[in-house]
Amino acid sequence: MLRRSLLVSAVIGFCTSSLFGGAVMFGGLGGHGPGSNSTNDGSLVTIDQTTGDVTVVGHPAGVARLTGITFDSSGALFGSTLGSIPFPPPPAKSTSSLIQINPATGAIESTIGSITDGAGGAAISIADLAAQPGTGTLFGIRSPVDGLGGQGNLYTINKSTGVAKLVGATGRFFGSIAFAPNGTLYMTGADLGPNGAEVNPQLLTLDPANAKVKTSVTTDGFFGALGVRPGDGAIFAGNGDGSQIFTLNAGTGAATALSHNTGTNFVGDLDFRPATNAIPLPPALWSGIIGMIALVGLASARMLRSAGTGY
Repeated sequence: MLRRSLLVSAVIGFCTSSLFGGAVMFGGLGGHGPGSNSTNDGSLVTIDQTTGDVTVVGHPAGVARLTGITFDSSGALFGSTLGSIPFPPPPAKSTSSLIQINPATGAIESTIGSITDGAGGAAISIADLAAQPGTGTLFGIRSPVDGLGGQGNLYTINKSTGVAKLVGATGRFFGSIAFAPNGTLYMTGADLGPNGAEVNPQLLTLDPANAKVKTSVTTDGFFGALGVRPGDGAIFAGNGDGSQIFTLNAGTGAATALSHNTGTNFVGDLDFRPATNAIPLPPALWSGIIGMIALVGLASARMLRSAGTGY
């Protein structure tokens, strides 16, 4: 009986691992700069999807903070940067550069340049990046740190020049974005409250053609880091200097904390490295698929037993 259970577990584990494609969760660290309570600011890290434990991959030279990271469909890793900003607020003004990062070492492969509001426009600050499945189009959401207004605006960003083209306004002061494997664009957003606090936090879905809000649910707090796992569409989120990574329920906004915190590594964004054997499926199909996998495992065990294997 024990050996049969082990076989069933192995079959289920193999099938689910193949479907998830072994996707690795990466993070970009923000932080508050030298002399603050944060460590490894600006580094690229990997994060355990069960425990939340952080492993530093490397630090892109000269980068004070990573506000957004995203892998496009080719596997290229892009990042948006900001300068070192003191804590507590009000923060100093800063603008973002677009860089390409080596995911194996954390080193900069290319400094593309300042992210600008249109060709020849002013340099702006970007709170997060996300690459659209299928098209590979790079999206960014604007932060208030440049002091120019426009926070919460959604842009597409040219991966060769850093020029941003306005898609539309989300109407939120704070925001982070991520695409699901089925093309759904998620956003965590909040309004500006007294003393710079985030109020009215929500998990939204947006129309990537015009930034209009399609759905929204209330969350317990604002999550400045957001990523969606390929394959099953599980949503992961982080609260930065709150040192915690969560999974989010897309329907209710409920957050479930991973078992460990990130310590003084303040995660500014999350994304998953695409795996060549991942199979993207709508999240609604997963409960049925897992049940089918379990039945396959049981059937395999019974076949082996009937064949005289001793199981």
